[in-house]
Amino acid sequence: MKLILKFTLLFLLISLGVFFVGGLITYQVVKQEIDEEQERFLLERLDFFSRWIERHSPTKPFIRDKIQVYPLESGIETDIIFSDTLVMHSTLERLETHIKLDVTKSINDRLYKISLFDLIVEEDDIADSVRESMIKIYLLLTGAMLLVGGLAGAVLFKPFNKTLAKIKSFRVDQKEPLTFSKTGTEEFNKLNTFLEEMTGKIQQDYRSLREFAENASHEMQTPLTNAIGKLELLLANGSLNPEDNDRVIATLSSLKHLSKLGQSLNLLTKIDNREFHNIEKINFTDKLAQALDNFKELMDLKSISIEQQHQDKVMVNMDPTLTTILINNLLSNAIRHNHEHGFIKTFLDDKRLIITNSGPALDVDPNTLFDRFRKDRQKSEGLGLGLAIVKKICDYSGFRVAYNYQQEQHSLEIQFNI
Repeated sequence: MKLILKFTLLFLLISLGVFFVGGLITYQVVKQEIDEEQERFLLERLDFFSRWIERHSPTKPFIRDKIQVYPLESGIETDIIFSDTLVMHSTLERLETHIKLDVTKSINDRLYKISLFDLIVEEDDIADSVRESMIKIYLLLTGAMLLVGGLAGAVLFKPFNKTLAKIKSFRVDQKEPLTFSKTGTEEFNKLNTFLEEMTGKIQQDYRSLREFAENASHEMQTPLTNAIGKLELLLANGSLNPEDNDRVIATLSSLKHLSKLGQSLNLLTKIDNREFHNIEKINFTDKLAQALDNFKELMDLKSISIEQQHQDKVMVNMDPTLTTILINNLLSNAIRHNHEHGFIKTFLDDKRLIITNSGPALDVDPNTLFDRFRKDRQKSEGLGLGLAIVKKICDYSGFRVAYNYQQEQHSLEIQFNI
């Protein structure tokens, strides 16, 4: 939910409470005002009929609509008393609530009991009127606030939306620093200033780290390559005894593993830094077929049979380099953890890629299979970074990868559309 909509709903919720209390106050004020006006009206009528009695000095009761005058032989004067009573309404022909004025006063040295009536505006009518007016005003306020909120979201938050768009398109490896234009809102300017400083520091740290990683990788790969080359020449010379020959082969294997490890770590770093921007439509079917052809010799060495079920021209949006690395790591993993005379099955359609291979169960938790340097306790060698790279590529490309093992068959499934 957008911030402006949350603010609007909060304002309307608070307004609802204010309107409820305001309605009660309005009801009391209106009722009091009506009561005072009715009493004032009856007092004016009392003055009028008092003058009438003074002029006419009636000796018999005088009863008309909403007035009663009774001459008294004895008694005392009383104060004016207001009360509510029921009186037959002449037009509606039913009993209606009226306000009543009662007073006994002396006029021309004679006592008269005077009663005056006036129709009361009932409390239910007042409450209904106040309630209806409050509801209509609140609905009008709600419509106005939603309209203003929508306009505010489009106009007032336009600089903020521009800032979000720039942040979304920001890449840590871009050369130019991230800059924002000035706005008329102080808070947005403070946010933009902070983002400029933060992204600038991130770019500077990234460049320093990248330079260090590249230098470290170069400085490590160069002596490793030299050492590997000299050991291979030493093996090719054939002058070593069997024991030394085995030692050299073991050392050469370790150096090659170390070299490959450095390249894999460098690749993971590049993926983490989102340095692969060349996203395009890839013919995954052709890429998979090409990789299978490249791995054919390795599969033949272990007498591994291959069974393929591929849909033609499966197009996937991803970086071409990452596509090749993903397929190669999956096939390399399937060959590496396979039996002699085992099998590999590949299934591909426009929704998923499944690579299944024979092989013994791995003595690791399947939930940790994609962690870096996870080691199988049944083997001296680790699982390496191959599957960690697969998981990282899938996350980067928006895919989902899952592992399953049943009946001595390992299965890795990649879902393209998630």
